Amino acid sequence: MKSPVLSLHDVCKTFGPHVQALQDLNLNIFHGETVVLIGESGSGKTTLLRMLNGLEHPTSGAVRIHGESIHGRDPIEIRRHIGYVQQDGGLLPHWTVEENIGLVPLLLGWDVDTRAARVEALLELIHLDPSQFRTRYPIQLSGGQRQRVAFARALAADPDIILFDEPFGALDAITRHQLQEEFLELKQRLNKTLTMVTHDIDEAFLLGDRIAVLKDGHLLQFGSPEELLYAPAHEYISHLLQHRSRGRDS
Repeated sequence: MKSPVLSLHDVCKTFGPHVQALQDLNLNIFHGETVVLIGESGSGKTTLLRMLNGLEHPTSGAVRIHGESIHGRDPIEIRRHIGYVQQDGGLLPHWTVEENIGLVPLLLGWDVDTRAARVEALLELIHLDPSQFRTRYPIQLSGGQRQRVAFARALAADPDIILFDEPFGALDAITRHQLQEEFLELKQRLNKTLTMVTHDIDEAFLLGDRIAVLKDGHLLQFGSPEELLYAPAHEYISHLLQHRSRGRDS
């Protein structure tokens, strides 16, 4: 039996004396799969995602990467080996596209020529012409272009794991659909372990190999889109599915 790349064991997270963000959560994520975390605001999905790269720490329980607990490890070192894409891209506004994409390779000590070659390859991968875009600043990009650059930055040091915090949430519907289709193409080619937060059930069904549904800090169900569709484990999931407008069975 293969070992998980990411795992949470009996994880609880409390903020202050009364806010229980996650409760007794167990989750295994395997190499090459895309797992989507979905739930309403306050469900715990973003807290869970932040735990996977050490931005939050469990009150109890264990978070493991490749079987090794991240407790006590240097969080900066962890984050340099995990790609992370924020909703707004999180690009440094005073840095060019090339500098933004090359940030982690720079921190890892890559030489100038190797960084430049990697930036060019990644810009081509995300369908942005290097000759036109490498010297631009984030303010000179559209929202969709900024998200492409953020994705390239997350890929720059070739990490096994990439985390996405609602990466398409702030985009207009047409751009969002285009980037979702490009995401599907890239995930087939890259064979990375991907974990994504979304509020959108359609997006979860389109992009996820498995979907984790959270509510009030509890994991209600974790399974394939088909398992959620045909065997929902909770009334809340049935209610969530009523808002789904497209999917694998349509």
